Amino acid sequence: MRHKLFGLGGLVVALAMLSACGASRGNFDDVSDGSSGGAPTLPGVPYTGGDMGEGAPPEGGSGSPAPGQGGPAPAPGQLTAGDWDDNLNFSFFQKYLTEAPQGMPAHPSTDRVVITVRDEEGRPVPNARVTVGDAAGKRLEAPTAADGRLIFLPTHDGAPGNGAFSVTVTPPPGQGGAPFTTSAEGTAWNLTLPGAHGVLPTELDVAFVVDATGSMGDEIDYLKAEIQGIVDSVRNTYPGVSARFALVMYRDDGDAYVVLPFDFTSDVSLFRKRLSEQSAYGGGDYPEAMERGLGAIHQLSWRTGNTARLTFLVADAPTHTQHYQAFLREANRARLSGIKVYPVAASGVADEAEYLMRIAAQLTLGRYIFLTNDSGIGGDHAEPHIPCYQVQLLKHLLVRAIGSELTGRRLPASGTEILRTVGNPAQDGSCTREDGSVTYL
Repeated sequence: MRHKLFGLGGLVVALAMLSACGASRGNFDDVSDGSSGGAPTLPGVPYTGGDMGEGAPPEGGSGSPAPGQGGPAPAPGQLTAGDWDDNLNFSFFQKYLTEAPQGMPAHPSTDRVVITVRDEEGRPVPNARVTVGDAAGKRLEAPTAADGRLIFLPTHDGAPGNGAFSVTVTPPPGQGGAPFTTSAEGTAWNLTLPGAHGVLPTELDVAFVVDATGSMGDEIDYLKAEIQGIVDSVRNTYPGVSARFALVMYRDDGDAYVVLPFDFTSDVSLFRKRLSEQSAYGGGDYPEAMERGLGAIHQLSWRTGNTARLTFLVADAPTHTQHYQAFLREANRARLSGIKVYPVAASGVADEAEYLMRIAAQLTLGRYIFLTNDSGIGGDHAEPHIPCYQVQLLKHLLVRAIGSELTGRRLPASGTEILRTVGNPAQDGSCTREDGSVTYL
């Protein structure tokens, strides 16, 4: 396996400091550890046995030391990152796709349509079900996000040519009213749903999908130690929201397991116990089974009510070449399920992984998150193929990512949180490039 060094480990370093963004730890530590979560309990997810507590590789083997044996851990709260929205900078994204590394799969998206559903007072309506059809039948059915938006890609979704579309919007679960049907054209469909009410999510489901191969020992240790911070931050900042967390560990074919999933729980002690039983080992080459890890989220028991649903895909290597399309299919399934994907790219990420991760974020209306060198921790982090961003502590970025899904609007970084800028962004978030084109944070 290509050495990925410490880059992704910093992700969980940053998670450690998420608690600083919320209130005190509360009394979660007083909760019993609960029942064991050592074995996968979800049907239909590949698993090939093995000891879930394995640590160091066999004598003479390769891989990272067992957790806790790799020297002292760096202090938390140092890792830095930036993020980027390819839907907000769609023209730039299209140019980026044309410059993809050789052999990458096509992503037909030039005809993208942004669908926005609002109530009669102009408020976005989350979790309204949108169905798009043409003369040949249904092309898309998916729920809106907290900001009322949904992406429709006619060519990608199998629509021939520039045919006429009809769109039906059904009120969110628990709300009365009848479905509303209208014709639609253009690239922005702004729809008003009569009788609906734009109510922000009252439930939150967050899944962490984590590469658990050999170079990830430090990263998993940090996550074990610091996950309480992100839980506390969310619960204290949004006390009226019912929050649950799930975990999916993945490795590669031939390892002790390929995917190890743990379903959603609101029991913090159980979540911590499940995580504490994990360790990093295996892999063998640079690519890993990232498509299987992302695909496993569809076996989790996501809530379908007034819920914000998001996945942090924590990865530092792409999937294998023959599985590129499979990864994109899993990302598309997330779009159809109303699950936003926020990839978190670390130092091992090369051009191929960036390409796949950015498409996953674009399909699901997520943002591409990437670690930077500003912390001075670990190996070199490749510069992303974007012209403008703000460097900040990853802890702040992750808190705002979740907060954005609960408030229905992007929460920008404040002046005190911005450590460095690239591309000279103006106060309004715009970045004017040398050729006169403009991108946005």
